[in-house]
Amino acid sequence: MADTLKVYKGDDVVGTAERGEDGKAKVAVDGLDANTDYATGTYQVSISNENGESEKVDVPSFKTKAISVTGVTIAPKTASVDVDATTKLNSTVAPSTATNKSVSYTSSDEAVATVSSNGTVTGVAEGETNISVTTQDGNKTDTATVTVNAVEESEPEPEPEK
Repeated sequence: MADTLKVYKGDDVVGTAERGEDGKAKVAVDGLDANTDYATGTYQVSISNENGESEKVDVPSFKTKAISVTGVTIAPKTASVDVDATTKLNSTVAPSTATNKSVSYTSSDEAVATVSSNGTVTGVAEGETNISVTTQDGNKTDTATVTVNAVEESEPEPEPEK
């Protein structure tokens, strides 16, 4: 019987792997949080074989890696808004488990429309502009086209004749 490495969290076995010819065993442990420090002793390991199981030994402290952004999507891809009115654009960062989901928005022509840090677009003047969203992690971008419509001034009602 080959040696089996067991990984424990408290009394629960959270991962196992057989030791290979090179004397090493690689274990995947589910449920770890990304970009997180784990203290010495949070996890323990033991080796078991036909002779029984060794005493548990504390795993040294470690930090998990961050989950990198792979892309971003802006929605809707096209929108229209009147001068002095607002519309909201939303962004979705991929993967949903990314560690840093921070984004920023920019307008290609702030004389036509401005955009706030949360994706709210305000129409400034008649025309068309591109609104881009960019991730802080990985500098991924996506773009939407926004058309700003002029608001037609209505003629005041004439005074009725007396």
